[in-house]
Amino acid sequence: MRLRSAWVTACSAATLALAGCGGGGERLPVVTGLRLALLADRVAGGVDCGRPLVAETIQAVNRGEVPVALQERLLSDANRIAATCSPVAARRLAARLRP
Repeated sequence: MRLRSAWVTACSAATLALAGCGGGGERLPVVTGLRLALLADRVAGGVDCGRPLVAETIQAVNRGEVPVALQERLLSDANRIAATCSPVAARRLAARLRP
């Protein structure tokens, strides 16, 4: 039973579905995740500071590609990356977004 509790905690900490844990339609579409991961990679590589990442994240939300349960965390992460130009945060987000 401990292993199951650890799994639930791990999935919860990862926001349940950016990486695909859990079901119920709370998954980010693979193409959307990859597109956003590529933009996060650009920040990690010093190409830009994240404005395109924020813009594309907002567009993906507006197109209905991001489940409601994931929107707040994803938008918050994208905005934080753009505000700080943090390559470390950008790499973490990119890794979470990839399937």
